[in-house]
Amino acid sequence: MGEATPKGVYPTLWDWVEQSRAGLFRDHEMQNVMYMEEAVRLTKPKGIKPPDHPAFENEAVTIPKAYVAVLPQGRYWVAENKMAAVIAPDNKIVMDVSMQYRRQDDAIHPVYKRSELPPANSTGDTVALINFIWDNNYYHWLGDVLGRLHLLERSGIRVDKYMVTGKGSPKYKSETLAMLGVPEKKIVKSKPGMHLKPRRLVVPSLATYRLQPFVPHSMPKWASHYLRNAFLSQIGHVPADSPKCIYISRKYAAVRKMTNEDDVSKLLGDIGFQEVVLESLPLAEQIKLFAGAELIVAPHGAGLANLMFCRPGTKVLELFAPNYVHPVYWYLSNHIGLDYYYLFGEGERLPIMAGIGNCDCRTDNITVNMEQLFETVYEMKTGGLE
Repeated sequence: MGEATPKGVYPTLWDWVEQSRAGLFRDHEMQNVMYMEEAVRLTKPKGIKPPDHPAFENEAVTIPKAYVAVLPQGRYWVAENKMAAVIAPDNKIVMDVSMQYRRQDDAIHPVYKRSELPPANSTGDTVALINFIWDNNYYHWLGDVLGRLHLLERSGIRVDKYMVTGKGSPKYKSETLAMLGVPEKKIVKSKPGMHLKPRRLVVPSLATYRLQPFVPHSMPKWASHYLRNAFLSQIGHVPADSPKCIYISRKYAAVRKMTNEDDVSKLLGDIGFQEVVLESLPLAEQIKLFAGAELIVAPHGAGLANLMFCRPGTKVLELFAPNYVHPVYWYLSNHIGLDYYYLFGEGERLPIMAGIGNCDCRTDNITVNMEQLFETVYEMKTGGLE
């Protein structure tokens, strides 16, 4: 006999927390707010012209409250399309940690298309759910997965197993987990058809991404500082000869490539930059590179998550395609105290009223105007650009 399909919804994980506290459900006292909502003030970015793009208009970014929810006998089910459902003990789906992002074609969760679910695998473990649908992306792995380990640590709840999304096996996943003290034997990878019912399902809060319309949000400031301190404490000293000016190349990336990569690399090399391909380096070496750098130029990409390891005051220039301008690394630079610059690539831009960017353009290639690049970098090195 299978399990019943969920009836009813908790729109957010916090709705479950409030209900379980009010009803004095078992383990309700273990649910705590670790960080209250916070508005982080933003320093305006710099460029060779005033930042007239909507992505850079905000004066502050709001970081939602962060907490840990406990679902005694809660369930975790994974559909064939890999979308998961978090099901509360009263058989309601907890929507924000089940969807993880919003777009128009995700209106109906696949759990509701089933007349019943397969029998759940019951276990006496306490299982912490730290998965995220894009955790094969380095930035999201750090902020949306590993950052939540900090909430679990602060909660004091003893965790037997950690559930992560089972997509791929980038080396940085095992490297980072080991550096944070999570042994491989405690990791469980979700897979289609999985239906788990642990003694206690522990879920750290997770902000839902909205794709249509595209509404970006920041890695929590507390998460960036937790990860910064945790990793910098383990890498040892930064070599004295570590390059001070680095250019992060995407020459081997599958998408969002630089169409005039050779010209960019030569120009920057001629004025003292060292080209770096992050995929070729162990994680510790990447961290040391960013920790030792004074000036960084890079196209938009997940490797810029390493900005969290920079020293305050480091200057960073981010290169964008004209129609996908995601301010996430501007936010991160503000968390760490970096001096942030931007430059748009060439090409026709969508009208301003189209919003900050089109997610369907996220793989667009970038063509840099060489004159503008030289002018921006020169001003960064001389300190003349405001």
